[in-house]
Amino acid sequence: MVDRPPYMPTGIGIGMLGDDATKIGVLIFETAEGNFDFALNLQAVEVIRQALSKIETHLTKGKISNLD
Repeated sequence: MVDRPPYMPTGIGIGMLGDDATKIGVLIFETAEGNFDFALNLQAVEVIRQALSKIETHLTKGKISNLD
Protein backbone atom coordinates (compact mmCIF):
# COMPACT_ATOMS: atom_id res chain seq x y z
CA MET A 1 0.00 0.00 0.00
CA VAL A 2 1.13 3.57 -0.54
CA ASP A 3 2.69 5.47 2.36
CA ARG A 4 0.49 8.54 1.84
CA PRO A 5 -2.82 9.22 0.12
CA PRO A 6 -2.52 9.89 -3.63
CA TYR A 7 -3.31 13.28 -5.12
CA MET A 8 -6.82 13.45 -6.56
CA PRO A 9 -7.11 15.42 -9.82
CA THR A 10 -9.61 18.26 -9.85
CA GLY A 11 -9.00 18.87 -13.56
CA ILE A 12 -6.85 17.78 -16.47
CA GLY A 13 -5.26 19.88 -19.19
CA ILE A 14 -3.09 19.14 -22.20
CA GLY A 15 -0.53 21.00 -24.27
CA MET A 16 1.93 20.40 -27.08
CA LEU A 17 5.58 21.41 -27.33
CA GLY A 18 8.10 21.11 -30.11
CA ASP A 19 8.53 21.76 -33.79
CA ASP A 20 7.97 19.82 -37.02
CA ALA A 21 10.76 17.34 -36.18
CA THR A 22 10.08 16.82 -32.47
CA LYS A 23 6.71 16.84 -30.76
CA ILE A 24 6.08 16.30 -27.07
CA GLY A 25 2.68 16.18 -25.44
CA VAL A 26 2.15 17.61 -21.98
CA LEU A 27 -0.41 16.13 -19.62
CA ILE A 28 -1.35 18.44 -16.75
CA PHE A 29 -3.06 17.07 -13.66
CA GLU A 30 -4.64 19.88 -11.64
CA THR A 31 -4.96 19.13 -7.90
CA ALA A 32 -5.71 21.07 -4.75
CA GLU A 33 -1.98 20.84 -3.96
CA GLY A 34 -0.92 22.29 -7.32
CA ASN A 35 -0.41 21.20 -10.92
CA PHE A 36 1.68 18.22 -12.00
CA ASP A 37 2.96 18.39 -15.59
CA PHE A 38 4.23 15.33 -17.47
CA ALA A 39 6.01 15.39 -20.83
CA LEU A 40 4.95 12.46 -23.04
CA ASN A 41 6.18 10.90 -26.25
CA LEU A 42 4.26 8.21 -28.17
CA GLN A 43 5.85 5.40 -26.15
CA ALA A 44 4.78 7.02 -22.87
CA VAL A 45 1.24 7.51 -24.21
CA GLU A 46 1.00 3.77 -24.97
CA VAL A 47 2.30 2.82 -21.51
CA ILE A 48 -0.27 5.11 -19.87
CA ARG A 49 -3.04 3.76 -22.12
CA GLN A 50 -2.23 0.19 -21.03
CA ALA A 51 -2.08 1.18 -17.36
CA LEU A 52 -5.43 2.99 -17.55
CA SER A 53 -6.99 -0.01 -19.27
CA LYS A 54 -5.75 -2.31 -16.49
CA ILE A 55 -7.04 0.08 -13.79
CA GLU A 56 -10.41 0.30 -15.54
CA THR A 57 -10.66 -3.49 -15.68
CA HIS A 58 -9.94 -3.82 -11.96
CA LEU A 59 -12.33 -1.00 -11.03
CA THR A 60 -15.21 -2.46 -13.01
CA LYS A 61 -14.62 -5.86 -11.36
CA GLY A 62 -14.47 -4.24 -7.92
CA LYS A 63 -10.95 -5.55 -7.34
CA ILE A 64 -8.58 -3.26 -5.41
CA SER A 65 -5.41 -5.33 -5.04
CA ASN A 66 -3.04 -7.44 -7.14
CA LEU A 67 -2.86 -5.03 -10.08
CA ASP A 68 -0.17 -7.11 -11.82
